[in-house]
Formats: sequence, C-alpha cells, structure tokens
Amino acid sequence: MSFGVLSSLQTLAALLAGPRLSLLPHRTDEPGNRRVPDPRWLALTGLLIALLLVLGGMFLIRKLGRAARLQDCVMSGRTDCAPIDPRSVGGS
Repeated sequence: MSFGVLSSLQTLAALLAGPRLSLLPHRTDEPGNRRVPDPRWLALTGLLIALLLVLGGMFLIRKLGRAARLQDCVMSGRTDCAPIDPRSVGGS
C-alpha cells in the first residue's frame, strides 16, 4: 500500500474508534452534576436545519422563476406560453 492510502485508512480507523455521537445527555457518576447533551449533536441538528433551508430555498427559486417566465410570456401577448398536453385536449 502507498503511504497516502495507509494514512487515510489509519485516519478512518481512528475516527471510527473515537467517541460515539450520543443523542442522550452524558451520564456522570457525581450525584450533583446535571446531564449535559453532546454539543456535536446540537451542531449536527443545526447543520441539518441549514441544509433543509437551502434546499427549500432552491426549490422556491425554481418554482418562482418558472412562474415569472410564464407571466412575462403572457404579459407580452403571446398565446403559446404554457405547454399543452395533447392527451388532455379534446380526445374521446
């Protein structure tokens, strides 16, 4: 194996052997201490929320862009703006 592949495998093994991401708060042996949630879980939750916001924004941009193009076409007086499905027109 080359040095780069071995180094990557060692890094991956170290990451997998490291502490697990826990959804529940850490347990402490001391009776007076509160249980504190893992801060990585909060960061992961924030990242997922940000990703959902970005994907939702991209969806809205595409939908609004299509609607704007259709409105511009109609306002210019054209009659062939929206595609027509031949199966839904007339037919028996």
